[in-house]
Amino acid sequence: MFERKKEENAKNLTLLFNPRSIAIVGASDDLTRIGGLPIKFLRQHKYPGKIFPVNPKYREIAALRCYPTLKDIPEPLDLALIGIPRALVFQALRDCAEKKVPFVILFSAGYAEMGEGGRKEQEELRRFVRSVGIRMVGPNCIGIVNTHDRVATSFTSGLEIDSLLPGAIGLITQSGGVGNCILTRTYDRSIGLSYFISSGNELDLEISDFLEFLLEDEKTKSIALLLEDLKDPHKFSQVAARAWQAGKPIVALKVGRSEKGRQAAASHTGAMSGSDSLYEALFRQRGISRVFDVDELFEVAHLFASYAPPAGNRLAILTTSGGSGALLADLASDHHLSMPVPSPRTLEQLHDVVPAVAPIANPMDITTQFMNDPEVIARYITTFAEDENFDILLMNFTVSTSDRTLKVADKIAAIHPTLPKPLIFCWPVGNMARTGFAGLEKAGIPLFFHPARCLSALGHFIRYGVHRNKPRR
Repeated sequence: MFERKKEENAKNLTLLFNPRSIAIVGASDDLTRIGGLPIKFLRQHKYPGKIFPVNPKYREIAALRCYPTLKDIPEPLDLALIGIPRALVFQALRDCAEKKVPFVILFSAGYAEMGEGGRKEQEELRRFVRSVGIRMVGPNCIGIVNTHDRVATSFTSGLEIDSLLPGAIGLITQSGGVGNCILTRTYDRSIGLSYFISSGNELDLEISDFLEFLLEDEKTKSIALLLEDLKDPHKFSQVAARAWQAGKPIVALKVGRSEKGRQAAASHTGAMSGSDSLYEALFRQRGISRVFDVDELFEVAHLFASYAPPAGNRLAILTTSGGSGALLADLASDHHLSMPVPSPRTLEQLHDVVPAVAPIANPMDITTQFMNDPEVIARYITTFAEDENFDILLMNFTVSTSDRTLKVADKIAAIHPTLPKPLIFCWPVGNMARTGFAGLEKAGIPLFFHPARCLSALGHFIRYGVHRNKPRR
Protein backbone atom coordinates (compact mmCIF):
# COMPACT_ATOMS: atom_id res chain seq x y z
CA MET A 1 0.00 0.00 0.00
CA PHE A 2 2.85 2.33 0.83
CA GLU A 3 5.44 1.13 -1.67
CA ARG A 4 7.28 3.71 -3.72
CA LYS A 5 9.58 3.28 -6.68
CA LYS A 6 13.22 4.24 -6.25
CA GLU A 7 12.92 6.63 -9.19
CA GLU A 8 10.09 8.52 -7.49
CA ASN A 9 12.09 8.83 -4.27
CA ALA A 10 15.02 10.25 -6.21
CA LYS A 11 12.94 12.98 -7.81
CA ASN A 12 10.49 13.97 -5.10
CA LEU A 13 11.62 15.20 -1.70
CA THR A 14 8.23 16.50 -0.60
CA LEU A 15 7.70 13.83 2.05
CA LEU A 16 11.14 14.51 3.50
CA PHE A 17 10.31 18.16 4.11
CA ASN A 18 6.62 17.73 4.91
CA PRO A 19 6.14 14.18 6.24
CA ARG A 20 2.77 12.94 7.40
CA SER A 21 4.35 10.61 9.96
CA ILE A 22 7.72 10.52 11.71
CA ALA A 23 9.50 7.82 13.72
CA ILE A 24 12.25 8.75 16.19
CA VAL A 25 14.59 5.75 16.44
CA GLY A 26 16.49 5.84 19.72
CA ALA A 27 13.83 8.01 21.35
CA SER A 28 14.53 9.11 24.91
CA ASP A 29 12.30 10.18 27.77
CA ASP A 30 14.97 12.77 28.59
CA LEU A 31 13.85 15.60 26.34
CA THR A 32 17.24 17.31 26.62
CA ARG A 33 19.04 14.48 24.77
CA ILE A 34 19.35 13.90 21.02
CA GLY A 35 16.70 11.16 21.23
CA GLY A 36 14.28 13.42 23.11
CA LEU A 37 14.78 16.85 21.57
CA PRO A 38 13.06 16.09 18.22
CA ILE A 39 9.98 14.92 20.13
CA LYS A 40 10.05 18.06 22.23
CA PHE A 41 10.48 20.39 19.25
CA LEU A 42 7.92 18.67 17.01
CA ARG A 43 5.30 19.06 19.71
CA GLN A 44 6.42 22.52 20.83
CA HIS A 45 6.11 23.86 17.29
CA LYS A 46 2.80 22.08 16.68
CA TYR A 47 3.76 19.54 14.03
CA PRO A 48 0.42 18.42 12.55
CA GLY A 49 1.42 14.84 11.68
CA LYS A 50 1.92 11.65 13.68
CA ILE A 51 4.95 11.03 15.93
CA PHE A 52 6.15 7.50 16.77
CA PRO A 53 8.95 7.13 19.36
CA VAL A 54 10.95 3.91 18.95
CA ASN A 55 12.94 2.38 21.81
CA PRO A 56 12.47 -1.04 23.47
CA LYS A 57 13.28 0.48 26.89
CA TYR A 58 10.08 2.56 27.08
CA ARG A 59 6.36 1.99 26.71
CA GLU A 60 5.55 5.70 26.59
CA ILE A 61 7.45 8.96 26.05
CA ALA A 62 5.88 12.39 26.53
CA ALA A 63 2.38 10.86 26.49
CA LEU A 64 3.15 9.13 23.16
CA ARG A 65 3.14 5.36 22.81
CA CYS A 66 6.70 4.10 22.32
CA TYR A 67 7.34 1.08 20.08
CA PRO A 68 10.09 -1.56 20.51
CA THR A 69 11.05 -1.43 16.81
CA LEU A 70 10.01 0.32 13.62
CA LYS A 71 8.36 -2.89 12.45
CA ASP A 72 5.96 -2.73 15.40
CA ILE A 73 4.45 0.57 14.27
CA PRO A 74 1.06 -0.29 12.72
CA GLU A 75 1.00 2.62 10.26
CA PRO A 76 3.10 3.69 7.25
CA LEU A 77 5.99 6.08 7.87
CA ASP A 78 7.29 8.90 5.69
CA LEU A 79 10.42 9.70 7.68
CA ALA A 80 12.67 8.16 10.31
CA LEU A 81 15.03 10.17 12.51
CA ILE A 82 17.96 8.09 13.72
CA GLY A 83 20.21 9.25 16.54
CA ILE A 84 21.74 6.09 18.01
CA PRO A 85 25.25 4.68 18.48
CA ARG A 86 26.97 3.94 15.17
CA ALA A 87 27.10 0.18 15.86
CA LEU A 88 23.28 0.03 15.83
CA VAL A 89 22.67 2.10 12.70
CA PHE A 90 22.80 -0.71 10.14
CA GLN A 91 20.07 -2.68 11.89
CA ALA A 92 17.90 0.43 12.13
CA LEU A 93 18.30 0.97 8.39
CA ARG A 94 17.38 -2.66 7.69
CA ASP A 95 14.20 -2.08 9.71
CA CYS A 96 13.52 1.08 7.66
CA ALA A 97 13.92 -0.91 4.46
CA GLU A 98 11.55 -3.65 5.67
CA LYS A 99 9.05 -1.00 6.77
CA LYS A 100 9.46 0.79 3.39
CA VAL A 101 10.37 4.12 4.99
CA PRO A 102 11.33 6.37 2.05
CA PHE A 103 13.40 8.97 3.95
CA VAL A 104 15.88 8.88 6.82
CA ILE A 105 17.72 11.68 8.65
CA LEU A 106 20.80 10.20 10.30
CA PHE A 107 22.05 12.34 13.18
CA SER A 108 24.72 9.81 14.22
CA ALA A 109 28.34 10.83 13.68
CA GLY A 110 31.66 8.98 13.42
CA TYR A 111 31.84 8.31 9.68
CA ALA A 112 33.87 10.06 6.95
CA GLU A 113 34.95 12.82 9.34
CA MET A 114 36.86 10.16 11.35
CA GLY A 115 39.29 9.16 8.58
CA GLU A 116 39.71 6.16 6.32
CA GLY A 117 37.87 3.64 8.51
CA GLY A 118 34.90 5.95 8.86
CA ARG A 119 34.86 6.64 5.12
CA LYS A 120 34.69 2.91 4.38
CA GLU A 121 31.79 2.44 6.79
CA GLN A 122 30.01 5.45 5.28
CA GLU A 123 30.45 3.93 1.82
CA GLU A 124 28.88 0.69 3.05
CA LEU A 125 25.90 2.67 4.31
CA ARG A 126 25.65 4.43 0.95
CA ARG A 127 25.58 1.16 -0.97
CA PHE A 128 22.93 -0.24 1.33
CA VAL A 129 20.49 2.69 1.27
CA ARG A 130 20.77 2.97 -2.50
CA SER A 131 20.18 -0.75 -2.94
CA VAL A 132 16.91 -0.55 -0.97
CA GLY A 133 15.74 2.84 -2.28
CA ILE A 134 16.01 4.86 0.94
CA ARG A 135 16.97 8.53 0.62
CA MET A 136 19.17 9.74 3.45
CA VAL A 137 20.15 13.10 4.95
CA GLY A 138 23.45 13.00 6.84
CA PRO A 139 25.09 11.32 8.65
CA ASN A 140 26.61 13.80 11.11
CA CYS A 141 23.86 16.38 10.61
CA ILE A 142 21.44 18.22 12.90
CA GLY A 143 18.33 17.81 10.76
CA ILE A 144 15.78 19.86 8.86
CA VAL A 145 13.23 22.56 9.75
CA ASN A 146 10.29 23.47 7.49
CA THR A 147 8.96 26.63 9.10
CA HIS A 148 5.81 27.10 7.01
CA ASP A 149 4.48 23.60 7.73
CA ARG A 150 5.77 23.46 11.36
CA VAL A 151 8.06 20.48 10.78
CA ALA A 152 11.01 20.60 13.21
CA THR A 153 12.91 17.38 12.51
CA SER A 154 16.05 18.52 14.30
CA PHE A 155 17.71 18.64 17.70
CA THR A 156 19.36 22.02 17.19
CA SER A 157 19.27 24.38 20.16
CA GLY A 158 18.09 27.11 17.79
CA LEU A 159 14.60 25.61 18.13
CA GLU A 160 14.41 26.62 21.80
CA ILE A 161 12.05 29.44 20.83
CA ASP A 162 8.37 30.07 21.37
CA SER A 163 7.38 29.72 17.72
CA LEU A 164 8.90 29.28 14.29
CA LEU A 165 9.32 32.34 12.09
CA PRO A 166 8.31 31.49 8.49
CA GLY A 167 10.26 33.37 5.85
CA ALA A 168 11.57 33.29 2.31
CA ILE A 169 15.24 32.25 2.67
CA GLY A 170 16.15 28.62 2.13
CA LEU A 171 19.33 27.84 4.12
CA ILE A 172 21.46 24.80 3.29
CA THR A 173 24.42 24.29 5.61
CA GLN A 174 27.04 21.56 5.64
CA SER A 175 28.07 22.64 9.14
CA GLY A 176 25.44 22.03 11.79
CA GLY A 177 27.12 24.28 14.36
CA VAL A 178 27.49 27.28 12.05
CA GLY A 179 24.00 26.60 10.72
CA ASN A 180 22.61 26.87 14.25
CA CYS A 181 24.45 30.18 14.69
CA ILE A 182 22.82 31.50 11.52
CA LEU A 183 19.39 30.24 12.58
CA THR A 184 19.54 32.00 15.94
CA ARG A 185 20.95 35.23 14.51
CA THR A 186 18.20 35.43 11.90
CA TYR A 187 15.58 35.10 14.64
CA ASP A 188 17.25 37.93 16.56
CA ARG A 189 16.81 40.06 13.42
CA SER A 190 13.20 38.97 12.70
CA ILE A 191 14.42 37.37 9.46
CA GLY A 192 12.50 34.19 8.70
CA LEU A 193 13.71 31.10 6.85
CA SER A 194 11.55 28.91 4.65
CA TYR A 195 13.76 25.87 5.30
CA PHE A 196 16.77 25.10 7.47
CA ILE A 197 18.67 22.14 6.01
CA SER A 198 21.71 20.60 7.69
CA SER A 199 23.21 18.21 5.12
CA GLY A 200 26.16 16.87 7.14
CA ASN A 201 28.44 14.36 5.40
CA GLU A 202 26.03 14.02 2.44
CA LEU A 203 26.23 10.25 2.15
CA ASP A 204 23.27 10.27 -0.25
CA LEU A 205 21.29 13.49 -0.60
CA GLU A 206 23.67 16.38 -1.14
CA ILE A 207 23.64 20.10 -1.56
CA SER A 208 22.54 19.99 -5.22
CA ASP A 209 19.49 17.86 -4.39
CA PHE A 210 18.36 20.34 -1.76
CA LEU A 211 19.14 23.25 -4.05
CA GLU A 212 16.94 21.69 -6.71
CA PHE A 213 14.09 21.31 -4.22
CA LEU A 214 14.34 24.95 -3.10
CA LEU A 215 14.49 26.08 -6.72
CA GLU A 216 11.01 24.66 -7.25
CA ASP A 217 9.61 25.87 -3.90
CA GLU A 218 7.37 28.92 -4.28
CA LYS A 219 7.84 30.05 -0.66
CA THR A 220 11.61 30.31 -1.11
CA LYS A 221 12.72 33.57 -2.76
CA SER A 222 16.48 33.29 -2.18
CA ILE A 223 18.90 30.53 -1.21
CA ALA A 224 21.80 30.77 1.27
CA LEU A 225 24.58 28.16 1.23
CA LEU A 226 27.16 27.42 3.93
CA LEU A 227 29.50 25.28 1.87
CA GLU A 228 32.56 23.17 2.71
CA ASP A 229 32.85 21.17 -0.50
CA LEU A 230 30.85 19.93 -3.48
CA LYS A 231 30.39 16.19 -3.93
CA ASP A 232 29.36 16.68 -7.58
CA PRO A 233 30.48 20.05 -8.98
CA HIS A 234 29.00 19.35 -12.42
CA LYS A 235 25.55 18.62 -10.97
CA PHE A 236 25.77 21.72 -8.77
CA SER A 237 26.71 23.84 -11.79
CA GLN A 238 23.69 22.57 -13.74
CA VAL A 239 21.24 23.29 -10.91
CA ALA A 240 22.80 26.71 -10.28
CA ALA A 241 22.37 27.53 -13.98
CA ARG A 242 18.68 26.72 -13.67
CA ALA A 243 18.44 28.96 -10.60
CA TRP A 244 19.97 31.85 -12.57
CA GLN A 245 17.56 31.30 -15.46
CA ALA A 246 14.62 31.22 -13.03
CA GLY A 247 15.78 34.38 -11.24
CA LYS A 248 16.20 32.69 -7.85
CA PRO A 249 19.36 34.19 -6.30
CA ILE A 250 21.98 32.05 -4.53
CA VAL A 251 24.31 33.48 -1.89
CA ALA A 252 27.26 31.34 -0.81
CA LEU A 253 29.72 31.36 2.08
CA LYS A 254 32.50 28.92 1.16
CA VAL A 255 34.72 27.85 4.04
CA GLY A 256 38.03 26.05 3.63
CA ARG A 257 39.67 28.70 1.45
CA SER A 258 43.03 28.32 3.20
CA GLU A 259 45.08 25.17 3.76
CA LYS A 260 44.24 25.18 7.48
CA GLY A 261 40.58 25.78 6.62
CA ARG A 262 40.58 22.79 4.26
CA GLN A 263 42.11 20.60 6.97
CA ALA A 264 39.44 21.73 9.44
CA ALA A 265 36.66 20.96 6.93
CA ALA A 266 38.06 17.47 6.32
CA SER A 267 38.13 16.71 10.05
CA HIS A 268 34.58 18.05 10.46
CA THR A 269 32.46 16.41 7.76
CA GLY A 270 35.08 14.53 5.79
CA ALA A 271 34.97 17.28 3.15
CA MET A 272 37.71 17.11 0.53
CA SER A 273 37.75 20.75 -0.44
CA GLY A 274 39.37 21.64 -3.77
CA SER A 275 41.22 24.73 -4.92
CA ASP A 276 39.41 27.92 -3.97
CA SER A 277 40.04 29.41 -7.40
CA LEU A 278 37.83 26.70 -8.92
CA TYR A 279 34.96 27.61 -6.59
CA GLU A 280 35.46 31.31 -7.30
CA ALA A 281 35.25 30.66 -11.05
CA LEU A 282 32.15 28.49 -10.66
CA PHE A 283 30.38 31.10 -8.53
CA ARG A 284 31.15 33.85 -11.04
CA GLN A 285 30.05 31.73 -13.98
CA ARG A 286 26.71 30.87 -12.38
CA GLY A 287 25.89 34.31 -10.94
CA ILE A 288 26.26 33.19 -7.32
CA SER A 289 26.92 35.99 -4.84
CA ARG A 290 29.93 34.99 -2.77
CA VAL A 291 30.24 36.38 0.76
CA PHE A 292 32.86 35.88 3.47
CA ASP A 293 31.03 36.27 6.77
CA VAL A 294 28.09 34.60 8.55
CA ASP A 295 26.08 37.80 9.04
CA GLU A 296 26.78 38.81 5.45
CA LEU A 297 25.36 35.48 4.27
CA PHE A 298 21.89 35.98 5.75
CA GLU A 299 21.84 39.76 5.26
CA VAL A 300 22.48 39.50 1.51
CA ALA A 301 20.05 36.58 1.20
CA HIS A 302 17.44 38.63 3.08
CA LEU A 303 17.91 41.54 0.69
CA PHE A 304 17.34 39.21 -2.26
CA ALA A 305 14.30 37.69 -0.55
CA SER A 306 12.80 41.14 0.13
CA TYR A 307 12.82 42.68 -3.35
CA ALA A 308 13.25 41.89 -6.99
CA PRO A 309 16.73 43.12 -7.96
CA PRO A 310 16.69 46.44 -9.87
CA ALA A 311 17.49 46.63 -13.56
CA GLY A 312 19.88 49.55 -13.04
CA ASN A 313 22.63 50.65 -10.66
CA ARG A 314 21.44 54.19 -9.85
CA LEU A 315 21.50 54.68 -6.08
CA ALA A 316 19.98 57.49 -4.01
CA ILE A 317 21.30 58.06 -0.50
CA LEU A 318 19.37 59.92 2.20
CA THR A 319 21.20 60.51 5.45
CA THR A 320 20.91 62.38 8.73
CA SER A 321 24.65 63.08 8.64
CA GLY A 322 26.79 64.73 5.98
CA GLY A 323 29.85 62.74 7.06
CA SER A 324 27.97 59.45 6.76
CA GLY A 325 26.74 60.50 3.34
CA ALA A 326 30.32 61.03 2.20
CA LEU A 327 31.38 57.63 3.60
CA LEU A 328 28.47 55.83 1.90
CA ALA A 329 29.17 57.63 -1.39
CA ASP A 330 32.80 56.44 -1.25
CA LEU A 331 31.67 52.87 -0.61
CA ALA A 332 29.11 53.11 -3.42
CA SER A 333 31.89 54.18 -5.77
CA ASP A 334 33.99 51.19 -4.68
CA HIS A 335 31.16 48.95 -5.88
CA HIS A 336 30.73 50.89 -9.15
CA LEU A 337 27.27 52.18 -8.26
CA SER A 338 26.00 55.30 -9.99
CA MET A 339 24.71 58.25 -7.92
CA PRO A 340 22.90 60.66 -10.28
CA VAL A 341 21.45 64.00 -9.15
CA PRO A 342 17.75 64.19 -8.23
CA SER A 343 15.30 65.13 -10.96
CA PRO A 344 13.82 68.66 -11.24
CA ARG A 345 10.51 67.20 -10.03
CA THR A 346 12.13 66.06 -6.77
CA LEU A 347 13.65 69.51 -6.24
CA GLU A 348 10.26 71.10 -6.81
CA GLN A 349 8.39 68.75 -4.45
CA LEU A 350 10.86 69.19 -1.59
CA HIS A 351 11.78 72.85 -1.93
CA ASP A 352 9.79 73.88 1.15
CA VAL A 353 11.54 71.40 3.48
CA VAL A 354 15.14 71.87 2.40
CA PRO A 355 17.44 72.03 5.45
CA ALA A 356 19.11 75.40 5.95
CA VAL A 357 22.55 73.76 5.80
CA ALA A 358 22.17 71.45 2.78
CA PRO A 359 20.78 71.67 -0.75
CA ILE A 360 18.80 68.86 -2.39
CA ALA A 361 21.47 66.56 -3.75
CA ASN A 362 22.66 62.94 -3.79
CA PRO A 363 23.73 62.06 -1.14
CA MET A 364 20.97 64.11 0.45
CA ASP A 365 21.79 65.36 3.95
CA ILE A 366 18.41 65.90 5.59
CA THR A 367 20.29 66.56 8.87
CA THR A 368 18.76 65.68 12.23
CA GLN A 369 16.36 68.63 12.30
CA PHE A 370 13.48 66.50 11.04
CA MET A 371 13.86 63.63 13.51
CA ASN A 372 10.94 65.05 15.49
CA ASP A 373 8.81 65.08 12.37
CA PRO A 374 8.34 61.58 10.92
CA GLU A 375 6.01 62.98 8.25
CA VAL A 376 8.83 65.00 6.67
CA ILE A 377 11.22 62.05 6.64
CA ALA A 378 8.50 59.90 5.05
CA ARG A 379 8.00 62.63 2.47
CA TYR A 380 11.69 62.62 1.59
CA ILE A 381 11.75 58.83 1.24
CA THR A 382 8.60 58.72 -0.89
CA THR A 383 9.76 61.52 -3.19
CA PHE A 384 13.22 60.05 -3.77
CA ALA A 385 11.70 56.58 -4.29
CA GLU A 386 9.43 58.02 -6.98
CA ASP A 387 12.29 59.85 -8.73
CA GLU A 388 12.85 58.38 -12.21
CA ASN A 389 16.61 59.00 -11.87
CA PHE A 390 17.02 56.28 -9.23
CA ASP A 391 16.67 52.50 -9.13
CA ILE A 392 17.13 51.95 -5.41
CA LEU A 393 17.06 54.01 -2.21
CA LEU A 394 19.36 53.82 0.82
CA MET A 395 18.35 55.57 4.05
CA ASN A 396 21.07 56.16 6.65
CA PHE A 397 20.24 57.12 10.25
CA THR A 398 22.75 58.32 12.82
CA VAL A 399 20.23 59.18 15.56
CA SER A 400 19.94 56.85 18.56
CA THR A 401 17.36 58.39 20.93
CA SER A 402 14.89 55.57 21.51
CA ASP A 403 11.55 57.42 21.58
CA ARG A 404 12.34 59.56 18.53
CA THR A 405 13.67 56.69 16.45
CA LEU A 406 10.67 54.51 17.26
CA LYS A 407 8.24 57.13 15.92
CA VAL A 408 10.24 57.52 12.73
CA ALA A 409 10.62 53.76 12.28
CA ASP A 410 6.88 53.22 12.71
CA LYS A 411 6.13 55.84 10.06
CA ILE A 412 8.62 54.35 7.60
CA ALA A 413 7.25 50.86 8.22
CA ALA A 414 3.76 52.20 7.40
CA ILE A 415 4.77 53.70 4.03
CA HIS A 416 7.12 50.88 3.06
CA PRO A 417 4.50 48.76 1.21
CA THR A 418 3.59 51.74 -1.00
CA LEU A 419 7.11 52.54 -2.22
CA PRO A 420 7.75 51.81 -5.92
CA LYS A 421 11.43 50.94 -5.41
CA PRO A 422 13.52 48.95 -2.93
CA LEU A 423 14.33 50.73 0.34
CA ILE A 424 17.37 49.64 2.36
CA PHE A 425 18.35 50.97 5.78
CA CYS A 426 21.80 51.51 7.27
CA TRP A 427 21.62 52.40 10.97
CA PRO A 428 25.16 52.22 12.42
CA VAL A 429 24.41 53.23 16.01
CA GLY A 430 24.32 51.34 19.30
CA ASN A 431 21.45 49.52 20.95
CA MET A 432 19.84 52.68 22.32
CA ALA A 433 17.86 52.62 19.06
CA ARG A 434 16.90 48.93 19.31
CA THR A 435 13.16 49.67 19.43
CA GLY A 436 13.52 51.40 16.06
CA PHE A 437 15.58 48.48 14.71
CA ALA A 438 12.86 46.05 15.72
CA GLY A 439 10.16 48.14 14.06
CA LEU A 440 11.95 48.15 10.71
CA GLU A 441 12.90 44.47 10.89
CA LYS A 442 9.34 43.38 11.69
CA ALA A 443 8.18 45.40 8.68
CA GLY A 444 10.55 43.38 6.50
CA ILE A 445 12.82 46.32 5.64
CA PRO A 446 16.43 45.13 5.12
CA LEU A 447 18.49 46.70 7.90
CA PHE A 448 22.28 46.94 8.11
CA PHE A 449 24.44 48.13 10.98
CA HIS A 450 27.76 48.39 9.13
CA PRO A 451 28.16 50.80 6.18
CA ALA A 452 30.76 48.66 4.38
CA ARG A 453 28.65 45.51 4.69
CA CYS A 454 25.55 47.43 3.60
CA LEU A 455 27.17 48.67 0.39
CA SER A 456 28.72 45.26 -0.28
CA ALA A 457 25.24 43.73 -0.09
CA LEU A 458 23.86 46.43 -2.37
CA GLY A 459 26.68 45.67 -4.80
CA HIS A 460 25.69 41.98 -4.94
CA PHE A 461 22.01 42.87 -5.25
CA ILE A 462 22.43 45.43 -8.02
CA ARG A 463 25.00 43.46 -10.03
CA TYR A 464 22.67 40.46 -10.06
CA GLY A 465 19.79 42.55 -11.41
CA VAL A 466 21.89 44.41 -13.97
CA HIS A 467 23.47 41.23 -15.33
CA ARG A 468 20.14 39.44 -15.57
CA ASN A 469 18.65 42.36 -17.48
CA LYS A 470 21.48 42.66 -20.01
CA PRO A 471 20.24 42.09 -23.57
CA ARG A 472 21.16 38.64 -24.83
CA ARG A 473 23.25 38.52 -27.98
